[in-house]
Amino acid sequence: MKAIDFTHAGGFPLTQDELDYLQQAYTECINALALMGGSGPTLISGMETTVSGGTTTVAVGWFFYNGEMIKFISGSYSVVPPGDVILVNITPSSGSLIYNDGSSYGAILNKTATLLAGPTATTSTQFPLSALQPYQVVFGQNGRDTAWSSLAVSTPVLSGGVTGTVYYKKDVLANTLQIRGLLTANYAQNFAASPAALFYNMGSLPAGYIPANTAYFTAQYFVAGLIKDDLGIGWIKQVNCGVNTLGQISINWIRPDVLIGGYGIEFNTIIPLD
Repeated sequence: MKAIDFTHAGGFPLTQDELDYLQQAYTECINALALMGGSGPTLISGMETTVSGGTTTVAVGWFFYNGEMIKFISGSYSVVPPGDVILVNITPSSGSLIYNDGSSYGAILNKTATLLAGPTATTSTQFPLSALQPYQVVFGQNGRDTAWSSLAVSTPVLSGGVTGTVYYKKDVLANTLQIRGLLTANYAQNFAASPAALFYNMGSLPAGYIPANTAYFTAQYFVAGLIKDDLGIGWIKQVNCGVNTLGQISINWIRPDVLIGGYGIEFNTIIPLD
């Protein structure tokens, strides 16, 4: 980060170059932070929309566009002409300064934005109001895994011969784990008999994806027609699952009716990591 040390004695040589350096110091930081919310029209604060009596009012606020933080001046609209949309229109302005040599320059620069009805256009000074995206949308996307990681499941035949894949990803901002999968018990008659059904380990998640407390969820029997358990008493609709503090994914598989050799389950859930 750019900075200037003002603590040295002797009279600091303040010139336009030093002032420009200071200006770059804060604009670069602002841009870096704002770009975390996306490169398109990004809502930073304010600009809340209210509707009353057919009139829509957009409150004052700030947005980031084309590498600049721009203040929006509150505005209203009612009837939008056919073929037109409501645009955010950016207007630059400048104020003059008299320099030591007597010359005058438009050195005090600013940009503000207002509403304007017109044909759909996205330029350096205009974009549709509907294109404005809240900062937290892309910021949230950047704060979670972009791709699913996978864990292949293959248990011994004596433990049901379960096959399939568990997929998982992490949301750093929410500190949560999303986990989903489709698993098939190919030798379901090898599960423990009811009512002493057991939790069977399907595999373990890596470090960084392990909850601080054991979390439980349910998986669904995914075929429309249900099957009886091995006692012929209950229908298999759901089975209990869990992820413990070692990252082990365990499923409380139920032995089905003796005529059923295998069955499958599916799940998709979000687990707090704290």
